Amino acid sequence: MKKPIIGITSAYEEDKELKHYHRTTVCIDYAKSVIKAGGIPIILPVTDDREIIKNQLELLDGLIMSGGLDLNPQYYNQDFLDGTCLISTERDEHEWIVLEEYLPTKKPILGICRGMQLINAFKGGTLHQNLKSLPQKTVMHDQNYLPELEVHKVNIEENSILYKLFGKEVLTNSFHHQGVNTLGKDLKTIATTNDGVIEAIQGEDERFLLGVQWHPEMMTARGNKNMLKIFEEFINAIK
Repeated sequence: MKKPIIGITSAYEEDKELKHYHRTTVCIDYAKSVIKAGGIPIILPVTDDREIIKNQLELLDGLIMSGGLDLNPQYYNQDFLDGTCLISTERDEHEWIVLEEYLPTKKPILGICRGMQLINAFKGGTLHQNLKSLPQKTVMHDQNYLPELEVHKVNIEENSILYKLFGKEVLTNSFHHQGVNTLGKDLKTIATTNDGVIEAIQGEDERFLLGVQWHPEMMTARGNKNMLKIFEEFINAIK
C-alpha cells in the first residue's frame, strides 16, 4: 500500500549571524513522527505564490500546520498587546493561503501549537496574546527544558478524537505563552488544562481537523508511544 504524503509547514528565518542568509526551517521531530506513524513527510517552504502553493498541496494526502512564532494579531482583528513577541509576516501570509486552498479539500489537517492557533484565527476565532494576563492562576504552559517532559494534565471531552485515543485525560509537555480565546466557526473545544486554558480543538464535521496546543512531535520523537497515537490516527484518517 502506498504510504500517504504529509506536508509540514515551515518557518521563514533570516540568520543575522550568517550574512543575513534566509532559511526554511522546521524541527526534525515533525518528520520523525510522521515517519514513525507510517507517512512520508514533505517540508513546505514559505512562498506567497498561490499557484505554486496550490500545486504543492495537490501532492499531499494530509497536512500538518507546525509550531513557531506568534501569529500577527491583526489576523484576528486585534492590536498588538503586551505579550505578543516575534512574528513572521512572510510565514503568516503563506500559511493563510495554505489554509484557504487546503481546507476546502476536506483532507486531514493536524495543527500543533501555533498551527492550532492559526486554524482558530482563520475560522474567525481569537487568541489570548499573553496567558500570564489571565485573571486565574495558570499551570506551567511554557517550559524551557526537556522537550519530552510531561508538565501538566489535559482533561479531555467525550466524543472527541482525543478521547478515543487517551480517554478522560493525558499528560503533556507545554511550550506556549498564547492560547485560544474565542472559538472559530465550526470548531469545538475538546480538551483543557485544570486552569481552563484550551488545549485542543477539532472540527464539528466528520473529517479529521484536529488542533493540539502541546507538542506531541517532541514527545513522539523521543520515544513516547502514547503521543504517537495522534500521528497514527492522523495517518489512519487518510487511509
